This record gives sequence, C-alpha cells and structure tokens, in this order.
Amino acid sequence: MQNPNNNRLISSAFALALGGLLMGASTPTPAQEFVEWVGANSGVNWSSGEIQAEGAGIAQEGMPASRAKLFSCRAAVVHAQRNLLESIKGVRVEGTTVVANMMVESDIIKTSVNGVLQGGRVIKRDVDPEGGCVVTVTAPLGGKFTQDVYGQVFDGTAALGPSPLLEGADRILATLLGGTLDLLIPPAAAAETTPPWQASIDALTARVSGLEELLSTHPAVVEKTDSGPTGLVIDARGSNFIPSMSPRIRQLRSGIIYPTPAHQVSRRDRGQLVSLFTRELDTARRHPVVGERPVVLKGLRTFGETRTEIVLGTESSERLVALIRNGFLNDSGVIIVL
Repeated sequence: MQNPNNNRLISSAFALALGGLLMGASTPTPAQEFVEWVGANSGVNWSSGEIQAEGAGIAQEGMPASRAKLFSCRAAVVHAQRNLLESIKGVRVEGTTVVANMMVESDIIKTSVNGVLQGGRVIKRDVDPEGGCVVTVTAPLGGKFTQDVYGQVFDGTAALGPSPLLEGADRILATLLGGTLDLLIPPAAAAETTPPWQASIDALTARVSGLEELLSTHPAVVEKTDSGPTGLVIDARGSNFIPSMSPRIRQLRSGIIYPTPAHQVSRRDRGQLVSLFTRELDTARRHPVVGERPVVLKGLRTFGETRTEIVLGTESSERLVALIRNGFLNDSGVIIVL
C-alpha cells in the first residue's frame, strides 16, 4: 500500500518545483507557427494541427538516483496528459463552440477525445540533476477525431440524411459539377417522409438527370489545363481572425462562399477544412499543399462576434465564387495567413 505521508511529500515537492521546471524547459515554437495557449502549459498549434502540453514531475526526497529519474518522468507524463485533456477541451470548433461543449452532448466525441489522448506521444524530455523531469506531449487533431467532429457539426446541413450510396454519388458528381449539387434537388425533397432508402434513390436519380442536362454545357466538365490555380491562400492579417476547426469565408454583404455543402462532404471524409494556418504569407505561397499557382485573396475583416469567419471584398468574392463554380477547391488545399 502507498504511504499517505509519502504522497503528501511528493505533492508538496512537485508544487514547489513545477514553476521553475516549466519556465526553463518550454519548447520553442517557430515564428511562422500559430499557437493558441488554452492553459498555462497547454495549447493548440494550429499550424501543425496538433495539441500540445507540458508536464512536470519530481521524485520523492531520498529516493535512490537510479529510481528517481524513472519516477519523476512517469509523474511528468501523467501531468502532461492531464494538461493535454485541457488543451483538447479548449479547441475551437466553430464560433463559440469548443470541444468541451460537444463532449457534454455526444458520446462519440467523448470516445474520440479519449483516442486522441491515448495517441499522445512524448516529443521532449528534460531531467535536471536533482531528479526533476519535464516532458512535452503532443497529439494530432486530424484523423478520426476531426472526422467525428465534422460529422457532428455538419449533420443536418444536407437535404437528406447520410447514406453510403448517396454520399458516394455526391463525391463523384460534386467533382464534375464544382459543388452545385444542391441546385439539382427541389427544396420539397427535404420534407418528404419516404423511407430512407427510397429517398436516397430518388435523390440519386435527380442528380443523374441534372448531370445529363448539364453535361454538354457546364464549364466544369471542360478538360482542365495546367494553367489554372492549384490552391487558395487567404491573407487574413489585420482582420482580427482567429482559427477554428470550421472557419468560413463570406462574401461582402452576402452569404458563405466556402465551404459549400459539397466541400463539407469531402472535407468531412478527409478530416480537414483548412490545410494550414500560418503567420507568414511567403510561407503560404510556397507551401506544397497549395501547389505552384495558388490564388491569394485578401480578407477585409471578420464577420460577427466570434471572429471565425473571414469577409472578402466584392472583387475577391466574385473571383472565388467563379472558381468554385468551376470545380476549384474540390481537391485543392487552403491556407489561412494569420
């Protein structure tokens, strides 16, 4: 059995040493990366798509040196995992919604968060001569966790519920028609109370009929050349924008340009709406995720109080709308410069 007195000694020593250890062992962050600190020793690196946290531990006084290092580093990892949970709970999903809010309402998100914590890895470990240990732990925001979050956020945005057959057809037709699938189904289709399988078949038939009508005239069907844009860079510097998992790009005095419903489907499957957040415009322009010929558009300001939606000027909005109509961003990367 553990000795309660020993536990109190460990806790007291840990509290005394924690501040000094963390001050001397912070992991430097490259200047172009954007890290949003959620807690004193935990945060979200929006540039690398990771959550990160530090933890500190100290061995019990009088413990042999051969065991002190192992004991203190084990305690540091436990402390870092606790801070990592604090980080992920504070990840901004959209607007004022954070992961902690979603965990209250969804067992799926709770399970995903546990998966992220279990996938955390120690990337740095510092042991001081007196036996104290500080570790840095990171875990990716991508993968199943992000897909589950997008599944919760985007549920109900389509006219019909999720169907493997329908979603497969959506991805194929959205690629051809540049994200205009929502225009091919009458609004009344959403209100029908037919069985789910029949609704999926009817919707698929409507999409195929629309494709047949537009196939000969729609500009997105014309074979693309190598001279077109390869990605999108939004320069949001000076707009007071803050990153989130579901940012939006809006037209001035109008609605949302990106993401469209078709983008939501494809990005939910990929688990990524924005490929990268960075502080440097030159870094964004040269990044391989946006290819050799990225379109660079300047954001004017943010929309609403949440600061997670970027407003483009009229000229930039019209250009982006036209590009999206022709299939742009179906597979292209998006970078936002903060």
